[in-house]
Amino acid sequence: EPDETRYFIKHPGPTREFVNWVLERKISWFAIDAGSMDHPMNTVIRKVRPDLAVKCAQKLGKPLEEVWPDDDLQLMHYDMFPHGVFHVENAGGMIDEVLDQRIWVGCFPWKFNGGEAAFCRLVAFV
Repeated sequence: EPDETRYFIKHPGPTREFVNWVLERKISWFAIDAGSMDHPMNTVIRKVRPDLAVKCAQKLGKPLEEVWPDDDLQLMHYDMFPHGVFHVENAGGMIDEVLDQRIWVGCFPWKFNGGEAAFCRLVAFV
């Protein structure tokens, strides 16, 4: 049974250190099997679900503002895109079948004008 709450608002997400790591290595794109590349508590969800924000801070043992300062809001979107680093979210499917091996990955977005995001087909060439 799918757990939509866990998938969309209880998934992992990086901090500033990860952004710096990606930029230093000149990675151009990557994917995640979660509702957002940013941690939910580093998005508007922190404000609209204060009950989950309290639980997350307790689990981390420190205020969320220390982990994700306000200047880092949605850093996977705001800080990566200007550097030409893009990502795919909701990259579900048969991921287990391609773990621990070198593969080619193709990402085929829906083409349209004036958008900032698009549906895409993510394909592994094994």
